[in-house]
Amino acid sequence: MAALQGDAPDSALAELAAGPRAIDCPDLGNGRLVFPRYREVRHLLRDPGFICAPTAAGMVGALPAELRELLAPVASWVLYAEPPLHPRLRALLAKAFSPRQITDLRSTIVRTADTLVVEFAAKGGGDAVTELAEPLPVHTISALLGIPEADQGVVKAWSDDVVLVAEPKLTVEQQRLVALAWQRLARYFEGVIDERRARPDSDIISGLVQAEAQGDRLTTEEITANCIALLVGGHETTSSLMSSLFIAAAAHPEHREAVVADDTFAAGFVEEVLRLDGPSKITARAAVYDTDVFGIPVVAGQRLVLLQASANRDPEVFASAEEFRPERHPNPHLGFGHGPHACFGAALARMQATALLQAFMRESEALSIDRAGVRWRPSQVLRSAARLPVTSKRVLGGTA
Repeated sequence: MAALQGDAPDSALAELAAGPRAIDCPDLGNGRLVFPRYREVRHLLRDPGFICAPTAAGMVGALPAELRELLAPVASWVLYAEPPLHPRLRALLAKAFSPRQITDLRSTIVRTADTLVVEFAAKGGGDAVTELAEPLPVHTISALLGIPEADQGVVKAWSDDVVLVAEPKLTVEQQRLVALAWQRLARYFEGVIDERRARPDSDIISGLVQAEAQGDRLTTEEITANCIALLVGGHETTSSLMSSLFIAAAAHPEHREAVVADDTFAAGFVEEVLRLDGPSKITARAAVYDTDVFGIPVVAGQRLVLLQASANRDPEVFASAEEFRPERHPNPHLGFGHGPHACFGAALARMQATALLQAFMRESEALSIDRAGVRWRPSQVLRSAARLPVTSKRVLGGTA
């Protein structure tokens, strides 16, 4: 449980990474098995005998009846759907979320990252969460979805509340926030979908409305649910990654010149942050039938908790696992998952993280984080800072 705290201690993760292959942790739910090691986590993520649809059912099933009905479309999120729905969704989303569309965003992402960092450094720093980590992903996913700038603030606020649905336990107040935010986002995207049907544009929602794969189309409910999923995944996890990136940049100023000068090294820096301090702490699967995981028996329907945060430190896979090595290659971490449900927007998140890292390192000759002032969100699922006070000194002659 210490490893799932906001400011998770490295010692707890290291102990789990080299410890038992499976752990019974009643605090995460009776009958559930926790898998903290790389071999088992990777296997469970890719083996079709272990599915994630019950994760959505479990999240929604624990809620009051009226909320269960309201949030039922969560089951159609590409993150949780299983065959035959999952490949259908994936194929349709792939048409709208094409590599070319992502690549075309690169210049905008770099320009936005540079502008944000120049302004941040010029005034001597501030809260890196609200001024850097959040604006870039929100701007980017909004551009992809065709959300106008005037709507981005309120849509982000609703998204911040909806993401609470992934937490194992919700208070009554959190349930109220999730329900209200879901209703508002669903209403918002239904309106956008109607507009795109009448007047298609070049954004992802237009693509989802028009996309066809083997003569199939998404229903309005499926489009709405996956617009919410893309919004949440497109900025919540990426913003969380950015916060960890700044902490790593402050801890390793010796890599500044290499990050700024070498795109490949900068990308490796991002990968090592994803390995050691990525946004996804845990995910879950359920066994389809009675089976075993490398000799560990599991029964049909049993919930399995996959601890990615410790698996990425497994000494059997990563030499000097607790050391930060941007040059590490290969780096087969599970920060974005693995297998058929691997993060759909991983390429976009990597692009944004690399751009913001290089811009930040280019503009900051010194970087100081008030570690005592860092505030972590109380989440067992996401490693995410709520506040990250930073002081930066602008590099003489830095350019946007």
